[in-house]
Amino acid sequence: IDVSVPENEVTPGETTAISVVVLNDGNVTSGSVSNPQLEQQVTTARALKARFEESDAPVSVSTNEQAVATLPDGSSAPLQFRLTVDGDADPGRYTLPLNVTYNYTASVDPETGETNRTTTDETFDVTLVVEETPQFSVTEVDSNARTGATGTVAVTLRNTGSEPARNATVALASGNGDLTVGGAASSSRFVDGRWDPGETRTVSYRVRAAPAAGEQRYALDATVTYENSDGVTRQSRPVSLGVTPDPEQTFSVVETDHAVRVGDEGQVAVTLRNEGPIAARDATVTVQSGTSNVVFGESASTSRYVGSWAPNETRTVLVNATAVPDAETRNYSLQATVAYEDGEGDPGQSSTLGFGLRPGPERSAAFEASDVSSTLRVGEEGELTGTITNTGEERATNLVVVFETRSESVSPLEREYSVGSLDPNESATFAFDVEVTGSANPGPRQFTLRPTYRDDDDRQRQGESFDVRERVRPQRDVFDVDVANDTVPRGSTTLLEVSVTNTRNETLESVSAAMFADDPISVDDGDAFADSIGPGETRTLTFEVSADSGAITKQYPVELDFQYDEADGDTQLSGGYNVGVSVTQPEDDGGNGPPLALVGGVVVLVLVGVGLYYRYGR
Repeated sequence: IDVSVPENEVTPGETTAISVVVLNDGNVTSGSVSNPQLEQQVTTARALKARFEESDAPVSVSTNEQAVATLPDGSSAPLQFRLTVDGDADPGRYTLPLNVTYNYTASVDPETGETNRTTTDETFDVTLVVEETPQFSVTEVDSNARTGATGTVAVTLRNTGSEPARNATVALASGNGDLTVGGAASSSRFVDGRWDPGETRTVSYRVRAAPAAGEQRYALDATVTYENSDGVTRQSRPVSLGVTPDPEQTFSVVETDHAVRVGDEGQVAVTLRNEGPIAARDATVTVQSGTSNVVFGESASTSRYVGSWAPNETRTVLVNATAVPDAETRNYSLQATVAYEDGEGDPGQSSTLGFGLRPGPERSAAFEASDVSSTLRVGEEGELTGTITNTGEERATNLVVVFETRSESVSPLEREYSVGSLDPNESATFAFDVEVTGSANPGPRQFTLRPTYRDDDDRQRQGESFDVRERVRPQRDVFDVDVANDTVPRGSTTLLEVSVTNTRNETLESVSAAMFADDPISVDDGDAFADSIGPGETRTLTFEVSADSGAITKQYPVELDFQYDEADGDTQLSGGYNVGVSVTQPEDDGGNGPPLALVGGVVVLVLVGVGLYYRYGR
């Protein structure tokens, strides 16, 4: 048995398999002419086993033992052994002892067939040659790769071999899909020129850690392909290194505030913090609405430029948002995202940062009435007045107070009173001319008034109605009548001066008065006229009355009726005003009858009166 190693060159740090060829070159010392098959029996090795024994060589053999069942004469069997050369192995020749055991038939008796078997144990020296080659090891790894972003991994390698490498290419490969190199599983960098033993070179790669990547160490392999001193292209063994991605670049919403109301535009303030680990450059914050009830102008999103943003620094972004008129006073979902560039100019974007916005109640004008009073009276036209105040938060333009109450006995001459415009907390007066019919009942009445206006968007709006309670006073005489000289001597004539006062709140025009009386009082001149009597004004009207000579001395009633025109042009009649006229004893009536001359005078007067009656009465 003999052994050989056809390829015995290895490199430091290499793990490889070498092929040990076992050759059977048996010989026969005494053969059989009659039975040549017996020679094959004695030249065949059986149950052959081979294993490497321990040695001082810088080699570790990981294959324990290899076996061959039979190895006939002239045959060979390749045995594979896997071994690893120490990385710091010096170039040179090394001997490894290979122990081989087998058994064979030492002799056969041709006559009887009896065999003599024996076992042989031999040790062979196997020579390995550790070549002078470039060897590489990782001395430093610098990484700013972040979860969910692209970063740079700089790998520094040293040529730890004994020979320079030329025109090297360093390939960095990842075996995990969560960490990619150059957008793929591997990427290469060219190292130009001569790479001498002991020299270090640094190569950089763009590495992306997926958002699902954890903060754990990911294995990468660096392999150097180079040209040796003979110009032959060789490849180094892979050198392992690890990269742990930095935490994902994150931002957080610290605080939000807004002044958005239903049906109105307001400012939204979003305060965000850069949670790190890096500074963001050219940062832009985009605020997105998840509902059509909250919009930014006519868009569902809006953006604001922030610029440079250091770790742990907070920035407040101001945007204008509108809650449409159909929006409700409830929380609506909004999201903020931050787009930025890292220190190497690579773009990045934060995860979605959610926050809520609850619009305030719709901004509107609100109104309150105060100082309400009236001069309403049955049968008269009066006034309902008051003060209206805008107690809301919005300016009311073209404000009109509408008299909504409808009644057959109480009705305004005009149902709308134009106030004008009222700013918040501003007040103005309103007044309605109200007519109360004579059939109305006096007493308290409730009137409903409603303000209408235009808001800041020129929309017609209605405010809440408000009720006012005012008293309708009982009906009163149109005139207050008083007689200053209310006596007439019996059988005489006198002039009555009647003071007539207008009790209405309006001027009465073309006031005609007629006086009527029954016997024994007669009205000689019963008509009087005043062109006008103002509110509260008193005019004196004169009438001529007489008392019969047979009248008893006492007070008698006299009736006055009036016809007048109101301010609106209507002509009205007002009657039934009674005043008293007292008949008195004549001052010179001392006897049983009047003197003869007086009787004659009376007769003449009567005749003259009869003549006048006849003249004007027929």
